[in-house]
Amino acid sequence: MATNAKPEILLVNDDGYTSAYLERFARALSEVAKVYVVAPKTEQSGVSHSFQGFAGHSLEKIPGKIPADFYALDGSPADCTKFGLQELFKDRPIECVFSGPNHGENAGVSSLYSGTVAGAREAALWGVPAVALSLCFGATSVMENEAARFAQKIIEERLYRTMPAHSFWNVNFPDEKKVPFAGYRVARQSVSMFTDHYEKKDGKFFLDGCKLPETFAANSDDLALHRGYASITPMTVDQTLESDLSPLFRLVQQNF
Repeated sequence: MATNAKPEILLVNDDGYTSAYLERFARALSEVAKVYVVAPKTEQSGVSHSFQGFAGHSLEKIPGKIPADFYALDGSPADCTKFGLQELFKDRPIECVFSGPNHGENAGVSSLYSGTVAGAREAALWGVPAVALSLCFGATSVMENEAARFAQKIIEERLYRTMPAHSFWNVNFPDEKKVPFAGYRVARQSVSMFTDHYEKKDGKFFLDGCKLPETFAANSDDLALHRGYASITPMTVDQTLESDLSPLFRLVQQNF
């Protein structure tokens, strides 16, 4: 460890401030860091990178839950990160943001819809290293404890300092009841889409669907998770398709 002083970190999630995962995770991280928590007042799954700041936020301090400054914000996970970094703890030297642990995987295209991933992405926008952590539905305390151990290791060894500017890690833990936990694997983001369809019930249409393992590409996060690995996918806020810059330049020169 580079120093004996505990680093200061921000913890957000998308399941809301009442999530048992959040409280247990905050307690675990408090063993190795000074933890500040800003979590949504209500469950915010699937809101992606939405934000509500222009409509105004209300903030509530939640006393006595854990050894951390713990706040509930009426906003999205991205709001929680933005508000934590740019207002509530703007005078604190926040070194890293953790988002999660989420109840449900956020690998592959799930990461595009995920409020949990957006909480980490918002930190990267401000140049703060971040890690999004998610557990597959059905994962037990074994994987929950492994996620906490993983995060503690990142903090103790200051591994977040290895992240390039404006980047973050998207980490997903498998359901060890379906396949034995196989360790960690660095993987690309999968682009396998859900089998989306709608079921009509009581006059409303409800989305349903799943991912098909036979569509998972080699070296992808979806495939790693399916095979029992915790997938680690480095991501960046720059979404430029580099390979198309030159062809597009030529196309524009020729046609416009």
